[in-house]
Amino acid sequence: EESRESMMNVSHQFPYVCMIQKQGSDHTHASSTQLQYDMIGCDLVIFEARLNKYSPTITAFLESFVGCFTTSEWQAISNDARSLPRSDDSLLKEFFLRWAMKEAYTKALGVGLNIDFDSFETRLIGHDVDSTDIEGVWIPRDGIWESITADIQQNNPNGQVEHQFSFVGRVNRTRDPNSDAVEKGREGEYWVFSFVPLVEEEVVEDSLQSEETASSGCICICKGPFNEEADAATSSDSKQHHITIENLSLLDLIQLHGMKSTDIDVMRQKK
Repeated sequence: EESRESMMNVSHQFPYVCMIQKQGSDHTHASSTQLQYDMIGCDLVIFEARLNKYSPTITAFLESFVGCFTTSEWQAISNDARSLPRSDDSLLKEFFLRWAMKEAYTKALGVGLNIDFDSFETRLIGHDVDSTDIEGVWIPRDGIWESITADIQQNNPNGQVEHQFSFVGRVNRTRDPNSDAVEKGREGEYWVFSFVPLVEEEVVEDSLQSEETASSGCICICKGPFNEEADAATSSDSKQHHITIENLSLLDLIQLHGMKSTDIDVMRQKK
């Protein structure tokens, strides 16, 4: 049902379109243990570099995006757990996932690309930084996609296509978005970043048997802010706050809006 309290967000990149919606809740009947969050955003990315004569390699393609990340974020994109340069495939996936986190966050705020992406930093607690030292030095890790892959192989033994993997994140403002002035002493906010791999059904079973999980892309959903890390951690627990996923084809959507398949055939014949 439609509600004035519902929040929606849309992202698309050929051949996918993603729409997320947070249903409004009746706060008079809300459970005392139910965690509330005010904002939600999403970004859909395809793991494909747009190579051309000006950017003939993946490294050259990514160079134009360096200024969109903080130094620590870019080091996490560039280097693996051994602080060695990533392979092209790992580099591309890590870049797009880190980009999706930033864009999902800014879309949740309602500003999208109208904010300098290097004016804030996203840290995944327990992945980028230790949970006991969230403001400390970043820990060299394998990529986000490697963590998602390991979780799929461990928790989806039956080859389920629907899968989601969530991190608690902390977003810190590094400078004023409208100037180069560094903002000091501003407390970071806790958000939950959930990743939904775009994995084709027919390749899931085969990919689960290999070290790599085949995927054409991924959706990142950002929700928050939460007052404390513990609240965000509870919300990121898939058992406590599962995101309902529904896959629809273009034909499904057309029929959902009341058009019959026979009407679609007539429209095709008139072209």
